[in-house]
Amino acid sequence: MNTVYELIPLVAMAVNLLVGAYVISRDPEGLANRLFLGVTIALSLWGFGEFIMRTASTSGQALWGARIGSLGWCLVAPIFLHLAFVLAEAGPSAWRRGALLASYSLGAVFTIVTWTSDLVFRDFVTYSFGGYREVAGVLRLSSKVFVATVFLTGVAVLAYHFHAAASREKRVRLGWTLAASLVPIVTGLVTDVLLPEFGVHPPVSSQVATPVMALMTAYAVTRYDMMRTVMASLGPSTIDKIAEAVFVTDADGIIESANPAAALLSGRGAADLVNTGIKDLLTETPWSSTPGIAPTGQERIWCLFNGAGRERIPVAVSTESVRKRSGMTVGSVVVVQDMRETLELVQAEHEASAAVVAAEVERGRAETLKRSHDELLRVSSFLESVIDNITEPLSIKDLEGRYVFVNRSICEASRRSREDIIGKTSEEAGLIPPDVIQVIRRAEDEVIASGSSAVAELGGIPDVDGELNFWNLRLAPLKDRNGHVEYIVSIASDVTEEKRLDKARLDFIRVAAHELRTPLTSLKLGFEMLARETRGALDEEQQRSLDVLSLSIERLSSLARNLLDLASMDAGLLALNQQPVEMGPLVNEAAALFSGTLASKGLYCEVAVDEGLRPAYADASRLAQVLYNLMSNAVKYTETGGIVISARDPGDDFLEICVADTGVGISPAERDSIFTSFVKVRDASGSREGTGLGLSITKAIVEAHGGSLRVESEPGQGSSFYFTVRAVEPGRR
Repeated sequence: MNTVYELIPLVAMAVNLLVGAYVISRDPEGLANRLFLGVTIALSLWGFGEFIMRTASTSGQALWGARIGSLGWCLVAPIFLHLAFVLAEAGPSAWRRGALLASYSLGAVFTIVTWTSDLVFRDFVTYSFGGYREVAGVLRLSSKVFVATVFLTGVAVLAYHFHAAASREKRVRLGWTLAASLVPIVTGLVTDVLLPEFGVHPPVSSQVATPVMALMTAYAVTRYDMMRTVMASLGPSTIDKIAEAVFVTDADGIIESANPAAALLSGRGAADLVNTGIKDLLTETPWSSTPGIAPTGQERIWCLFNGAGRERIPVAVSTESVRKRSGMTVGSVVVVQDMRETLELVQAEHEASAAVVAAEVERGRAETLKRSHDELLRVSSFLESVIDNITEPLSIKDLEGRYVFVNRSICEASRRSREDIIGKTSEEAGLIPPDVIQVIRRAEDEVIASGSSAVAELGGIPDVDGELNFWNLRLAPLKDRNGHVEYIVSIASDVTEEKRLDKARLDFIRVAAHELRTPLTSLKLGFEMLARETRGALDEEQQRSLDVLSLSIERLSSLARNLLDLASMDAGLLALNQQPVEMGPLVNEAAALFSGTLASKGLYCEVAVDEGLRPAYADASRLAQVLYNLMSNAVKYTETGGIVISARDPGDDFLEICVADTGVGISPAERDSIFTSFVKVRDASGSREGTGLGLSITKAIVEAHGGSLRVESEPGQGSSFYFTVRAVEPGRR
């Protein structure tokens, strides 16, 4: 225990001396480094004195140890205060000079008093832990107050400048020094003041904390000395002779030093630049806001603000980071070059080059305009010739309905010249009957409102010879750059021949269907009589032939009915006896009608009708025909699985009925054509049966009721046919 007690001050002395030697070796000329060495020497003397006291065998030896220790604790506080001023960069002032003079003077006085009298140490007595301890004289407490006061003054200086520091680097070094100063103060307050006042004499003093203080302060001093070491390695005389402005900054961009060229360029004194942020002097600015022209490939320039009049000076900036061996950045060397003369030369060169380029561009522009003009004339002449020779009547109108262009076909058909038509409306030009003009006007209003194409059926219009011709008019908008309709293009198509052929087709179908029905009725009656008379008298082969004959007669009857329906629908003569119809019985009846066929093919049939389904307002016989056609197709194209018939109420004005199967499905290419007359699904089982009229008739019946028919299908995954029919209005039965 005594050995450890005796060695504590000796170990502290050794650590303090080693730390001080390391710091002074980095830069012997640095004031902060020399002051720190003084602090470590004073702490070492203090520790050596305590070592002598703890190992003394007589009170005389203890006195010499106390006197040697007093050299340390009387001088360490003034030197620490001096170091605090340097690290805080407080600058010269009367207060600083007075505080340092007073602290050094009082330290010397207490040292002399300790060596020449017993006013500080009155006597020494043996210590329970070994050696001797002091018996305080009348000035011992005063000496402690002196050391504590000077130390606390240094702490106050550090704390004040820590809060006012502009850079993180300065706050770090002041913070470490501040923390280091508090370690011995707190330790000494406990070991040297509080505990002795209560009669407790601990085996250690504040000396045990001095190595910690020395190490922490050394870290702060070496950080403070880093950028000055950089300046020293660069050589002050060399930097001063450089024509470009040179700034040395810490890691936060706070200027540590600057050469005379930097002071001249920035319009500030070198001392005024210190502790100024480099960002307060330099700013990156677009070239467009600075005089001169950017070199090729550059878009921005650095500007330096001259402090005299805040003049913006264009400069080139080169920055090199300063790093420790560990790789941590501790600062930067910033070289700034005045670019005003360079930019003036670049500007002059640019203006000369721009003049040459502008002349070349203008020459090329003139040639391009001439070529474009000739090309436009050629293209315009070509397009006008093409449009003029279109055989169908073509016209262009403005939004007021006045003609701005008509082709030759219109002039020939109306036997008028262009001059008689251009600039006039249809009424003014007398080209079209008044009732037809209203149809065209409605179509033109639709095109203007929607901005899209439209088609108008004009009906019969007499030509100049009095013959009635039928026309369809296709209209399309011509828009400006903003998408607004400016003109309307119209092309008329003579559909007189198509109307005549369509009428002939319908007449033929109607006559053929009527002519077929009479003999088919006779055949059907005769067959029914034959079947009754021969029932049970025919062999299997004869009965099969009779069944084939019955099926053929039924198919011919169905074809005749379908042809009549098709003719009536095309002529718009389909008659509907609409009244409220319950869909449930109608759907069940359709399922029952095909139950035998479904059973023979091993298919299931499901019916799903919403409970409380509203009645449909429709022709019951025609709806039954729709369900029959859809069920017939579903059974025909389904070999496995089954069919589901559903009826639901979506809640709007219509009911939706669906016939879904698990059959071969329909390819995307065929979906749009299956509702056309005489079109059947190709390459499917049973696709050769039927006439291809069922779906076209079904669609016509549904649309005559005001509904719609659609299909959802994928090859190999079955098909679902959906049709809608209007529901009965509330209160109408």
